[in-house]
Amino acid sequence: MAEVLEKKILDLLDRREELVGRLNNLENMKPDTNARVYRKIREDYSTKLQSVLEKINEQRGSLETKAKELASQIEQREKIFTQQSDQVDELQIRAKLGEFNHDNDDFKNELNQAEGDRDKTSSELDKLRKELSDLNGVLSDVDHATSAGVPGMDDSVSARPDAGPAEVIDIDEAELIEEETAAQVEDLDMDLEDVSEDSEDNKCPKCGHVNPPHLVVCEECNAELEDLSQDLDDEFDFDDMDVDI
Repeated sequence: MAEVLEKKILDLLDRREELVGRLNNLENMKPDTNARVYRKIREDYSTKLQSVLEKINEQRGSLETKAKELASQIEQREKIFTQQSDQVDELQIRAKLGEFNHDNDDFKNELNQAEGDRDKTSSELDKLRKELSDLNGVLSDVDHATSAGVPGMDDSVSARPDAGPAEVIDIDEAELIEEETAAQVEDLDMDLEDVSEDSEDNKCPKCGHVNPPHLVVCEECNAELEDLSQDLDDEFDFDDMDVDI
């Protein structure tokens, strides 16, 4: 099974190398080739190469499955080999301890059988390991072939379909932004002046000094701030208040 898969993929890899070589040669001939003919031939080879790469990817899945199966078989065989090797070692040690006589036919048959089973498993392991190594080599070639793609095709743009163009601000736009910022600052200064003018409600009628809103006597000339005191009298009617002394 693995040999068949390898043969299919190796044939596809050879076909891929052939098409890549033709495309590279065509690229070298481009300066001396009619542009329309160049595009036609290149499109033909590129289409065929893309088809080969798709087939390689299809076969790759089967090859990876087979590689996993081989890895599992190797793991099982290794456990069996360990058990068989231990059995051979045990028989030999028991013989050295005098439990078995090397002239005993039963012992010799048992030892020969154990050694034969161990050697057979070892041979199977070597075969499976080589097959897995070959498969991994083919998979490595597949990775190289599919990652290379079609020569001359730039996938860097298509890899980011949602990426938009970077925002560029020219000199005129920058100056406009600066002017708008300055205008905003000027408007803010004017608003602050308006606030300052509105805050002159507690202005002294005698000297013109602007007092804090809570004062009833000018802090400069001690003149009575009549407007505010009148407002305070209106707000607080002391005659109506009952004060217990």
